[in-house]
Amino acid sequence: MPGQYIKNIDITDYRNIKKANVEFSPGINIIYGENAQGKTNFMEAVWLMSGGKSFRGTKDKDMIGFDADAFRIEGTVAGENEEVKITVACAKNNPKYSGRMAKINNGAFVSPSRIAGNFYRVIFSPVHLNIISGGPALRRKFADACLCQMYPGFMENYRQYLHVIDQRNNFLKNIKNYDTDQQNAIFDTLDTTLANLGYEIYRMRKEFIQLLAEYAGSYYDKISHGREKLTFVYRDMGKTGDEILQKLVYNRDRDKILGYTSTGIHREDIDIYLDGKKAGEYASQGQQRSIVIAMKLAESDIMQQVTDVAPAVLLDDVLSELDSARQDYLLNNVKGRQVFITSCHIERIQLSESRKFYVEGGGITRRE
Repeated sequence: MPGQYIKNIDITDYRNIKKANVEFSPGINIIYGENAQGKTNFMEAVWLMSGGKSFRGTKDKDMIGFDADAFRIEGTVAGENEEVKITVACAKNNPKYSGRMAKINNGAFVSPSRIAGNFYRVIFSPVHLNIISGGPALRRKFADACLCQMYPGFMENYRQYLHVIDQRNNFLKNIKNYDTDQQNAIFDTLDTTLANLGYEIYRMRKEFIQLLAEYAGSYYDKISHGREKLTFVYRDMGKTGDEILQKLVYNRDRDKILGYTSTGIHREDIDIYLDGKKAGEYASQGQQRSIVIAMKLAESDIMQQVTDVAPAVLLDDVLSELDSARQDYLLNNVKGRQVFITSCHIERIQLSESRKFYVEGGGITRRE
């Protein structure tokens, strides 16, 4: 039995789910049904209990059910020594919160980011295949989402950094309103703050990427039977606070022309190589799927190493993207964790010890 798992979840007016109450297995849970019935909506509801944003990038109020004023998700997370009740809700006309709010047990509602650390999870969905072939923002998002779960302070640090970036960009757009002395004084204040915040983010990213390279490289070596080598290179914007500051100062004139901040940790990339070639350009679809499997398994291991808790693993319609060998490898390496699997084709999932749920029209029914 895993060290932490969701015992149950109660969902009200969430997307197409009018009302649902489900008791989960601490092991493998299979959620199946036809397309567009609500399988991913259930998966997303489980995901939101960690305090994170929707993995589909949806705005909070767009997740409220049709003709409803609010949604509410309640669930019990069991640990080795205690249970906690997590509630996530969002109302259309809440004067205090513009989006989601969350609380633990009978506490007050707070920002969802403040409940991070009560439920750890890793998700693998078809969209994650874009981590390899997509732009730098997707790879930064992957690393930062992991760090936000493992280190709640990272989220606040990054939020502050982005706030200062917004201030600097607004300043650049209106820079003609300031004389030279005023410009230099404002630049000095903003750039020093960005350098200090940026260095802390860089330091944590670097540590994560080093672990990712070690763990994912090992998993990929096993998947490919040693035929190919997976490596990662962190394309940082400075290795010290002073170096980050120097680059910001050096690019001030360029930024004045562009009207935005062109250097900093918000512009970094994580290059992924297979046998020394960029995977996004040269790897086949099968190789890219194997890389993402290796990265997601590595993410799970790193999270467990840092938090001492085995995270729940959410596999959203991803098994259909994998051949039988990759399916078997993935499933064999998530044993000992709570697992959620969505699929349109339950016959393709050969798991004897699992709890099955059928989804139709937003309703969910347990099936033996």
